[in-house]
Amino acid sequence: MSAPNAGKAKTASESWAVNDTTTPLSGISGVPLYVQIRESLRAKITAGLSKSGQRIPSEEDLAGQFGVSRVTVRQAIGDLIDDGLLYRKHGKGTFVALAPIIRDHTRLTDFSEDPSVEGMEVRLQILNNEIVPAQPKVAQALALREGDPVVRVESLRTVDGEPVTMYCEYVSERLFPKLLEKELGSCSLWTLLERNGLKVQRAVEKLEARLADQASARVLLVEEGSPILHKEKIIFTKGGTPLEYQECDNRGDKYTCTVVLRR
Repeated sequence: MSAPNAGKAKTASESWAVNDTTTPLSGISGVPLYVQIRESLRAKITAGLSKSGQRIPSEEDLAGQFGVSRVTVRQAIGDLIDDGLLYRKHGKGTFVALAPIIRDHTRLTDFSEDPSVEGMEVRLQILNNEIVPAQPKVAQALALREGDPVVRVESLRTVDGEPVTMYCEYVSERLFPKLLEKELGSCSLWTLLERNGLKVQRAVEKLEARLADQASARVLLVEEGSPILHKEKIIFTKGGTPLEYQECDNRGDKYTCTVVLRR
């Protein structure tokens, strides 16, 4: 299995050198070589000439292309890693990172409806679903009694193959008794509820900075203790009935939000 994977990585890396589009170094006095290399690579990445997950050439190959030392190339790459445009995998190389997902929190939209993911491959993976007794926090959010049955659905959203958000959603089993009979993986829970006549109108959301615990780190493919953006949301129907309670962990290096404030 290792040989095909290695071959793919090599092809992706070599594509940087095909019809070489690397910007030549200007030789301008006072502009460090590593800065010129950094901006040349940045331009290639931001122009879409390389895709998320693509392995870039090795430091040795880049040093040869630019006619500089590996130390100079390493400094340029280090800056791009700090900027979130590249990331390293130990023993495998340096790769192009997924551009941050910038969610507009001034509108109530489902993940796949957000303009920030337009043109990207968004996938939904169901991790677990079951009926459980409502714990106090869930019961309060959904206006239920503690212990009432609720449907819990755990899922993962990936963008261009990279995990971005892990969801844990709760719906009253009494409100939607046949939810688990539906094909949950075919669409989001929100979409499924609306298809069954439960129109979403508004939501109350809380955002909080946290560190990834062992469970979220394993699913989101980050190190335990990495920064995540934790969200808790109650979604209401047009009549004001609490329809869904959800918690989600978003990768801090892949997800940002924007809010418009007016005075």
